[in-house]
Amino acid sequence: EMKAHVFLEKFDETLTVREMRAKLRSTGAIGETERPKAVPLTHYLLYKYNVDWHALVDESKQGDNKEEMEKAERLLAEVMAAFKESEARASDARNALNAAVSAENSAKEREAEAVASENAAVAAENAAKEREAEAVSSENQAVQQENEAKASEAAAVDRENEAVQQEAEAVSRENSAKASEEEAKKREASAKEFHAQAQEKEAAAKKDADVAAAAHEEVKAAQKELEEALAALHAEEKAYNDKKELLEKKSSEGGVVSMNKAKNELAQHLAEDPLPLRRAKITAEAAVKRAEKASKASAVAAESAESSAAAASKAAGVAKEAASEASQARAVAEADAAAASKARQAAANAREAASAARAQATSDREAAEASRRAATAAREAATKSREAAEEARRRAAAAREEATKSRQAAEQARAASEDAKNAADKALDDAANKLKEAEVYMEEVKSKPGVVFGQLWWIDRELHEQKKYLPVSRGGIAK
Repeated sequence: EMKAHVFLEKFDETLTVREMRAKLRSTGAIGETERPKAVPLTHYLLYKYNVDWHALVDESKQGDNKEEMEKAERLLAEVMAAFKESEARASDARNALNAAVSAENSAKEREAEAVASENAAVAAENAAKEREAEAVSSENQAVQQENEAKASEAAAVDRENEAVQQEAEAVSRENSAKASEEEAKKREASAKEFHAQAQEKEAAAKKDADVAAAAHEEVKAAQKELEEALAALHAEEKAYNDKKELLEKKSSEGGVVSMNKAKNELAQHLAEDPLPLRRAKITAEAAVKRAEKASKASAVAAESAESSAAAASKAAGVAKEAASEASQARAVAEADAAAASKARQAAANAREAASAARAQATSDREAAEASRRAATAAREAATKSREAAEEARRRAAAAREEATKSRQAAEQARAASEDAKNAADKALDDAANKLKEAEVYMEEVKSKPGVVFGQLWWIDRELHEQKKYLPVSRGGIAK
């Protein structure tokens, strides 16, 4: 084949492998599925000049054994017809047998599938009935849960409204407590301020009392000094008078000398000026009176200052007590405010919890409704599924009966196909006998003189080709 392509290239008639094989097949040189190994020059000339190979053989006829050649051609035609018929019958028988076996197997498979489908349909029907019963029970439970969820939602709404009202009341109490707390803080601040002022007044009063007491003590000390000075003057005056009386007594009693002496001393004593003493006495007495008056005034001032200090101390104590009470009141108000805030927070928490519970109850109710709807849909679907399963079971039973009939018919068809195959085998045997008879006759013709070798060659070739339709075990050759 490769050299044939080189040959074509030399004559500028290059063809592809596919194109050259197509031309060879068009002249009958090779079969439809055959691949050429060698390409005779005759084959090239046939497709180049578009000549029928029968004409080529006829033109090359030789000799005068026309009757033998016609008989040989007739035997060839009979062989070819017999092989063609046997091949057709065998092909039909094979196809019919294969189809019958396939149909039988398919029918058996369909019958088995139908039986399995019927069993599955029966099981599906029973399962559908069970699911329908379960769906009805689930639907009833869902309806009950839905009613319970609605009741819980209504109760949650009531609790939420109550919690909202309690929260509002707690907010009002909290605001009132905070206002009381602010008022208590103001009173505490005022009381502390008053206490501080009272303490300042107390300190000032005590300071004034201390100053008055010190002044009184100074006046008393001065009065004491004046009294002591006056007492000293009185003592001097008494001593003067006592000496005067003593000298007067001595001048009138005793001896002359002692009396004269006493008179002389008395005269000297009386001759002394008593005015400074009297003036000092008067001055001292006046100073004592003034000191007594100042002492009384300072005593009154000290007493007044002490009274003011005591009043200031009392006021400071009252202010302190008021501040303490205000602090206590403020602490109570703070505690009340804290308690109110805590109560308000608790109310808010309770309201939020109630809202959450209400939302959860609503969600549960919606979920219960959805579950109920789903359960109803599931029950309806289960009912349809049960009805469909019953219908499927009826169809499966009908299909199983039909499959059984098909399997029985397929078995009969397979038996008929086996008979046809046996007949085709007999026809093939007849064709093989005809081929053998033709080969024997061809050998006889070849042995006679005047034969047409070209025609004999093509007849041999056709007989050789017919052997390809025989099994090797019956003298055939491989295709």
